[in-house]
Amino acid sequence: MKRILLIGLVIISLTFVLLFFLENKQQNTVVENNPVNQIKKSEKEKKKTYPIAEFEQRITKKKFGDYITSATSLVQPERFSGWHTGVDVEYDGNNEEIPVLAVCDGEIVLAKWVSGYGGTIVLKCQIENNDYYIIYGHLDTDSFIGKTEITKGEKLAVLGNGFSQETDFERKHLHFGIHKNSLDLRGYVQNESELGEWVDPLTTELFN
Repeated sequence: MKRILLIGLVIISLTFVLLFFLENKQQNTVVENNPVNQIKKSEKEKKKTYPIAEFEQRITKKKFGDYITSATSLVQPERFSGWHTGVDVEYDGNNEEIPVLAVCDGEIVLAKWVSGYGGTIVLKCQIENNDYYIIYGHLDTDSFIGKTEITKGEKLAVLGNGFSQETDFERKHLHFGIHKNSLDLRGYVQNESELGEWVDPLTTELFN
């Protein structure tokens, strides 16, 4: 008799444990499938790391693919001509220290002064088996990060002062370009078809 009672108690206990487990699992499923929680999760997953603060708002003079000439450019006097391979993020007149950030995990393959850009960093990232070379131009060379292996979101440098050696005597702004599968430092190309090897930073989803 005692044995039967003991077996009965064990069965009842196991039943309660099983019911508790199933109820919790159902509640968790409801929470996960809640549309509000799905939206929050989706927004978090889609959050980009931009190369600089107010990235989209400050692209006001030169966008990707703009055809630039000395006569039509919004920048005067204009030194360059051709189809613009990146975007220019304008900070002219801002005397604050403006950091630029890595948009992806990768390796710095170039960090030096380059004619036309001044201080320049190129970050190589591999995404879906393709190499992308991320060009950051017009930087203060003294502020360069002191390593080559980079994590997304790390500070790479700060913008150079406008109309100084740091920016090759250009206004204070970030030139940001993305070239596919090879390193190409050109800020402009002379044939529009060559833009096919470049990525528009405003429309790409590479760095979500």
